Amino acid sequence: MKTQQELEANYDKFIAIIKKYFKGERLEKLLHMYSEDELGMNLTISPASGRLLYHNCYDGGYIDHIFNVTKNALKVKELFQAQGGKIDFTDEELIFAALHHDLGKLGIKGQIHYVPNTNKWEIENRMDYYKRNDEIPFMTLTDRTFFTLNHYGIQYNEKEYFAIKLTDGMYDEDNQKYLKGHDIKKQLKGKLQFIMHWADHMSTIIERQDNK
Repeated sequence: MKTQQELEANYDKFIAIIKKYFKGERLEKLLHMYSEDELGMNLTISPASGRLLYHNCYDGGYIDHIFNVTKNALKVKELFQAQGGKIDFTDEELIFAALHHDLGKLGIKGQIHYVPNTNKWEIENRMDYYKRNDEIPFMTLTDRTFFTLNHYGIQYNEKEYFAIKLTDGMYDEDNQKYLKGHDIKKQLKGKLQFIMHWADHMSTIIERQDNK
């Protein structure tokens, strides 16, 4: 259980990253989206998942996961480059994708996505400590991510789009049309989505260690 001071420190750390890597209109709109009047509280207290056996199933788990993915994405980029991989994206594009790949998990203004589960049986037998907030209209988390960015007028380019959309790799069936198949004309040209998938998967595996 994180203290209020720890939660606030994480929020300040997140905002510092935003200010370091972005500028101009995009910075202004990101700061607005993450302000206390908008999604700031959601960012601070959201878990990364609802089930204990998944990852970071605790208040503040979302932002811890974002930090881990961002850190590991930078490390994976270094390894990829050291092994001969060609980098065709900027650090700003990488950081944007890392910070927002799970944005849909924050829900909407005034309504958090994961709310505490009050069903004792589900908690004891399935370890579902949180459940989806039924007061929020259903969207897939990826759709909610892009809807939220669009709602706040935050622009993203094609590399950032694919990096966010394909972070879950083949675990998301909707991604198969991009990742499965051998038609050279349809192969993805960028590398950022692969960096993001490796970083996210590695972060999740490491985070799950605490559940054992």
